[in-house]
Amino acid sequence: MKSNVQSNNGWSSSQMEASVWSSLPEHLLEHTLAFLPLESLLRMRTVCKKWSDILTAPRFRKLHAEVSPRKQPWFIVSTSKRRFSAYDINFDKWNLLSVPCLPDPDVGVLASSHGLVCFGFRWGELTSTDFYICNPVTKDWKRLPQHPEKTVDHFGLTYDRKADTYKILTMNVASTGACIRNVTVYDSKSKQWSAGVVPRSSNHFSKAPMVWCRGCFYLMDRIRPFCELYAYNLEQSTWHELQCPSPLYFEFPSLVACNDQLFMAGLRSDCRKLWKVVEQVGTGLEFVDCDTLPVQLPNEFGVKKTQMVGAGRCANYNPFRLNAVGSGNLICFSSNLDHSWVLIYDIERRSFHWSPKDVSDVHLSDYADFSFEPCLDASP
Repeated sequence: MKSNVQSNNGWSSSQMEASVWSSLPEHLLEHTLAFLPLESLLRMRTVCKKWSDILTAPRFRKLHAEVSPRKQPWFIVSTSKRRFSAYDINFDKWNLLSVPCLPDPDVGVLASSHGLVCFGFRWGELTSTDFYICNPVTKDWKRLPQHPEKTVDHFGLTYDRKADTYKILTMNVASTGACIRNVTVYDSKSKQWSAGVVPRSSNHFSKAPMVWCRGCFYLMDRIRPFCELYAYNLEQSTWHELQCPSPLYFEFPSLVACNDQLFMAGLRSDCRKLWKVVEQVGTGLEFVDCDTLPVQLPNEFGVKKTQMVGAGRCANYNPFRLNAVGSGNLICFSSNLDHSWVLIYDIERRSFHWSPKDVSDVHLSDYADFSFEPCLDASP
């Protein structure tokens, strides 16, 4: 049998490979490509139109979700102008993703769940209700129906991978700032907003992002000497108030969900702590000391700024805020003052990993605390 790879026959190895790939049956090509990691697929889709079309087919996206290796999440750290910067722990590098197809050029990331990201506009502590849901990898997006309110104070997103559906929970605070006056839920199945149950408590929840864990959205309101956790069950439309003694003398608490477990990170004058929220027999919920963040943190952790406090007097204050978000067995810590680094903590190995500096020249003005799992199968 004559070989097609012999140069004296006028065939090159590359010509033979191109011939084989071009004549490969469609189903075999799909199964072969489905085993590639997502990063490889995104690079190879520029090779030819046929390969690019395969990536857009619903059948291939579902197959890729079933057989491709699942990796660690990315962590979104900053956002602006339909773009966001995310740290990829798998390749120890930063990625800049953009969705230029969104009609509003000024939107940024409001929330993320698995492979979906919600974009909107936020000023101060208020969020506008012009929401866009998209998959930044496939560039598929949709604009959500008009929300009954003009702005919202709290916002949360959860995506169900098995059903390929998502829900959004929003809450509005009364003008006095004392209590939640309404709760609204969006369901991608019904494609509409509906009224949720308003909590009985008059407490004003923390402005920290909602945390999705064990089928509920968790929020926090810290009133010494207790830290009250509130859980809203979307399926049952019920609220649960959970009181537990607060760790003493800590600031800027962040709720974190990892592997269906709740954690809380906070700053103290002596150190930076990580606590685990556990249920103790006979005493209810408790914060159990889990670990201490490294002392070798970026300079802004200890930087003191001078602030005028009136009558010509000055006071030192630390503008730094510790941000934390969890996914799988990882917790990502970031700074609101410097978006170019993150600190990754593995709760199983109890080990820390520093990211390299993000050297991107693109200025992303707003910090964000979300995990992101790039995929092809999440549909907005």
